[in-house]
Amino acid sequence: MRTLAHITSAVFHPLLMITYGMLLALTYTYLAIYPWAIRGMILGGVFFSTALVPGLFIFLMVKTGSAKNLELTDRKERLLPYLIIITSNLTCLFFLYKMRMPFWMLSLIISAIAALVVSLCINFFWKISAHMLGIGGLLGGIMGICRMQMSDPYGLFMLGFLFAGMLGVSRIMLGRHTPMQVYAGFALGFTFTFFASLLGYIYLFI
Repeated sequence: MRTLAHITSAVFHPLLMITYGMLLALTYTYLAIYPWAIRGMILGGVFFSTALVPGLFIFLMVKTGSAKNLELTDRKERLLPYLIIITSNLTCLFFLYKMRMPFWMLSLIISAIAALVVSLCINFFWKISAHMLGIGGLLGGIMGICRMQMSDPYGLFMLGFLFAGMLGVSRIMLGRHTPMQVYAGFALGFTFTFFASLLGYIYLFI
């Protein structure tokens, strides 16, 4: 079971959540009309800025002894990685703006940055689950976008919440977080992206 928990934590690593969200947006929304070359460039840029670059920084921190492990289990070691991830997401936001992505997509990235800033502040006195923050943000974005498009993919929602449940159990089973830290991370990520998507929806009528 611990092996499955490790696999689940790796597959749903918080650094991958924006890439997964972009992949879903480029596949299931009207953005799917973009040519494959454009979609590939957008997805590659998002992965490079939000996953690869911050991941390499965290790897270097471990190699230089600035962090004990890649999961940053020590709350005090998370300050610099948070700042790196926030900066990387800002870079991604600028990239998507230059690619002329719609406002609702930009608003979701802004909400992810805002959630990270709040999580960073919380981290000074309490450890919150970054994994659940990521998957909560992904599900909040999915539900908001589906509301904007007036679609109800119940199967996708059920699958998403199943994965979120598996991830939460995995983090608790591995001893990385308490149940309250898991719930708080999910609620924070979900709330920010869901309401950001509603703002994007309202913007369409302004």
